[in-house]
Amino acid sequence: MNQGFVKDLTSEEQTELQSLANIIFVETIAKGFYELKKVTVTLPEGFPLGRIYSREMLGKLLLDEHRYSILIETNDSKYLYQSSTVKIPKIDLPHLEKEQIS
Repeated sequence: MNQGFVKDLTSEEQTELQSLANIIFVETIAKGFYELKKVTVTLPEGFPLGRIYSREMLGKLLLDEHRYSILIETNDSKYLYQSSTVKIPKIDLPHLEKEQIS
C-alpha cells in the first residue's frame, strides 16, 4: 500500500498511479463520501455502480479477495493506492472461551 500527500508526487508519478489503478475513487464535497472516477474491471457482485460510496464500501473493496488496483483521492490532497498484487495477511486469532471474554 502506498499513501501520502498528492503535493509530494511529481506530475509523472501522479499520472503513473492513475494509469496503474483500475479503480479510482475521488472524495466528494461531502467529506467521507466518494464517487467512482474510473473502473476498468468487473466489480464484485452486488457492488452498485453510479452511486456515492461510503468509506465502508471502499474498505470492502480494499479487503476483497479479488484484489484490485485502487487509487483513492481525498479532498485534503491525500491519496491511498493499493496494488492488486498486495496480499492481505490472514490473522488467525486464538479461540477464546466464553469465560475468558467476560
